[in-house]
Amino acid sequence: MSREKCAAHPFYEFRKGIYEIDEFCCSSIFLIEGEEKALVIDAGIGIGDLNKVIRRITDKPIEAVASHNHPDHIGGAYNFTEMWMHPLDIDPVRTAENSDVEERRGYADLITKREGKWFPYDLKEDIFGWPSQCRFKPIADGHVFDLGGRRVTAWHCPGHTPGELVFIDDLTHTLIVGDAVNCNWYLDQTIAESPNAAVRKASNALKRIQSFSDQYDYVINSHHDYRGFGNPLNPDVLPNLTRCLEKLSEGKAEFREVKDPMSETGGTRISAIEGDVQVSSFGVGINQLLG
Repeated sequence: MSREKCAAHPFYEFRKGIYEIDEFCCSSIFLIEGEEKALVIDAGIGIGDLNKVIRRITDKPIEAVASHNHPDHIGGAYNFTEMWMHPLDIDPVRTAENSDVEERRGYADLITKREGKWFPYDLKEDIFGWPSQCRFKPIADGHVFDLGGRRVTAWHCPGHTPGELVFIDDLTHTLIVGDAVNCNWYLDQTIAESPNAAVRKASNALKRIQSFSDQYDYVINSHHDYRGFGNPLNPDVLPNLTRCLEKLSEGKAEFREVKDPMSETGGTRISAIEGDVQVSSFGVGINQLLG
């Protein structure tokens, strides 16, 4: 007889009706519950039975949306029949790569070793090939999810991926940024025609989100390795990230060799530094990319 899939994910209601579900330090999944339905943001790397965890929180109908197309955010999309995603991130080839079972197991194993913790799931049993496909449907910039008694607006914020999304809840004035803002932030240079143009585009996108600051007073991202579980990001992170990108575009950034948290061998990388923020690029040092 097969064992039940893991559903021991911790979760915490950090603002009224907004829950952070911890996928064992791989990524966080957010659930926003309204009077009529609930919105789930992201699906994690895909460990165990996320639906069972969701049903411990709410019995309301679910809509699901992906902040972006990376394995630690769409790996568990098999839990849903369909998910919203920005059209610039809807890519069947990329989705196939990001949903690959060995890719997902490798990521989860790296995080487990990095954190030095024991987690209540089995790498082979609880991370498996998708039993069913999820249909990704395009979402427009400014799309509003009316959940009943609260509205959540999705805003396009390219930088980490071409189609990265952030979300503002009007009831609690909470900004959920996915990977658009982080202390350890990676630039996807493919968002524009050149690396320098990509930096400017990412900077402008973040400035636009900052222009909505009268709509939020709490910012939370998808990885709690640089903040406490259920706690907001330091308020300096968003302005520091924007400032770092501005300095990169002006050729004035400070570069430093730092520990690479995604290295399996304890390696280092070159990042641009601004306060508590490190900006890197995928595949090559940010200084080489813009050199």
